[in-house]
Amino acid sequence: MVHAMPEERPWTIAALLEWTRQYFARKEIEKPRLDAEVLLAHVLGIERIALYTGFERVVKGDFLARYRECVKQRAEHCPVAYITGRKEFMSLTFEVSPDVLIPRPETELLVERALMARHEPSIIVEIGTGSGNIAVALAVKLPQAEIIATDISEAALRVARRNARLNGVDSKIRFIHGDMLAPVTAEGLTGRVDVLVSNPPYVAEEEWANLMSDVRDYEPRPALVSGKDPLKYYRVLARGAPEALSPGGRLMVEVGADRAEAVGKLFEDSGLRRIEYVKDYEGIDRVIEATAG
Repeated sequence: MVHAMPEERPWTIAALLEWTRQYFARKEIEKPRLDAEVLLAHVLGIERIALYTGFERVVKGDFLARYRECVKQRAEHCPVAYITGRKEFMSLTFEVSPDVLIPRPETELLVERALMARHEPSIIVEIGTGSGNIAVALAVKLPQAEIIATDISEAALRVARRNARLNGVDSKIRFIHGDMLAPVTAEGLTGRVDVLVSNPPYVAEEEWANLMSDVRDYEPRPALVSGKDPLKYYRVLARGAPEALSPGGRLMVEVGADRAEAVGKLFEDSGLRRIEYVKDYEGIDRVIEATAG
């Protein structure tokens, strides 16, 4: 596919970026120039900004071959983060693989709310940690907090543990294999959790086919799809949070578009109070916070 890139010409950084931008645009890649820059910087082992001071540098040999392969994968809509194996979140670097969701910018709102809510020392539990991006970011920002991160996927936990080591907080997080709130009970944390945070699967089964191919064809389905009931995991959290949380403890979750009101009602009906809604950068209610007792 990338063999359409002429072989005989000398490929400078400037020429490669422009050719790839046009090629990605034809393939309906959402951010063709940005993706071209990220992939080329990755292959060359430099920061993106360095591309601009080296436009006339000729790329050849193994570098060019590796870049061709990256372009081929992206043209097939494989997410850039899976190609590079890295994603930035909260100004930290995280390893990602097809075993975990790629961290999204809107999830940073969830971390920011958790940072506002804590009173150190505190116990913070994340349900469904995936790559560990939330737990690791909290551990970096809150060195005195006791942080427990759970996931039902052993493969995801392996990635999360590597990310904790990568960011120097592996001694500050306990990663526990388990389903939803079961580890809270098993660890004797009932009634002691100060912040309970989660970004659970919230895509309904019938919505799966309509997702962008970048997501549908590459990211782990169990981490995205809740089944026929898009509120399935929020119901579990609503039932268990009042007992798990300490008096005044906070439950914080990320929600899908148009689901905030229904999730807020679940939390209110469970006895949680002070339901707050936080909008994302597009004005969508994306994070819901509720208080116990």
